[in-house]
Amino acid sequence: MSAATSLLVRFVHIVGMALVFGGAVFAWATLRAPGSGGKRADSSAGAVGDPSPLATTYEWVFWAAMGAMVVTGVGNLGALGPPGPSGRWGTILTVKLLTVTAFVLGSFVRTLVALRVRRDRPAGAGRSLLAKSYGATAAALLVLVALAEVLAHG
Repeated sequence: MSAATSLLVRFVHIVGMALVFGGAVFAWATLRAPGSGGKRADSSAGAVGDPSPLATTYEWVFWAAMGAMVVTGVGNLGALGPPGPSGRWGTILTVKLLTVTAFVLGSFVRTLVALRVRRDRPAGAGRSLLAKSYGATAAALLVLVALAEVLAHG
């Protein structure tokens, strides 16, 4: 892989992580904001702060970015040579890959919750559940970033 291609692959990987992490933190903070639910002051029937558009948009961005990060992550591994489970680096890589797998499976659950909230439109319980799920997503991503940092810099 040429230096320019390698740089582009790493750039796409980092931008994908920034979108996924930043979006999770934004969704978590927005859904936790006090007073962002309820009725409008002019007493119209529309609810202020319906979480389903935010959740739906984040899920689309999340899965697109995750697809790009999986492809570029494999490209990064290919550029580094064949990884093996032996040694410290290989052990950390194995832990990271297992953590990514668990994270993706948990993200499927979060997406199903977001789809249920969009379909059923529950009042406060759905909003609280979404806020917790996006907070857990951000926390899991921090662990993954820490593992990536250890892999990249020893």
